Amino acid sequence: MLILKPIDRSNYRAMWRLQLKPEQQTFVSPPAWSLARCSVKALGDEYDHRPHLIYAGDEAVGYSTIACNPESDEEYWIDDIMIDARQQGRGFGRKAVAETITMILRYYARCRAIQLTCFRANTVAAALYMSLGFAATGTLEPIFGEPNYKLIAPALDKFR
Repeated sequence: MLILKPIDRSNYRAMWRLQLKPEQQTFVSPPAWSLARCSVKALGDEYDHRPHLIYAGDEAVGYSTIACNPESDEEYWIDDIMIDARQQGRGFGRKAVAETITMILRYYARCRAIQLTCFRANTVAAALYMSLGFAATGTLEPIFGEPNYKLIAPALDKFR
């Protein structure tokens, strides 16, 4: 079982110790970058930026960050999600995405869509997201020009 714990002064160093495989390093922001994006509210003041460590038992196996606009129906984003290289291949990625979706829905009753961006070259992650019900929107993220994906009803409702 995986659980998400908010990142704070007591555990942020565990996030910094997480690493990707060398070939994955262009797919996910480094941990310090993800924390900085949350700290400065990179998507805007109207968004709640929340970083979480992903734990399997007592061990941090990854992290996820979300950016959610509680005044919106569809501006709920999985900003970054990462599983440590040593922990990959154990089903933690699928469980972590599902738990992050469930957490967003628990925090934000108004949520009617969850979105994310996935680098084109990250075909493994894209396949995972689509297997959970995300669909490509046909739009591109403005900074990197990578495709956006969206999870909406009825696929979203499976996580409620």
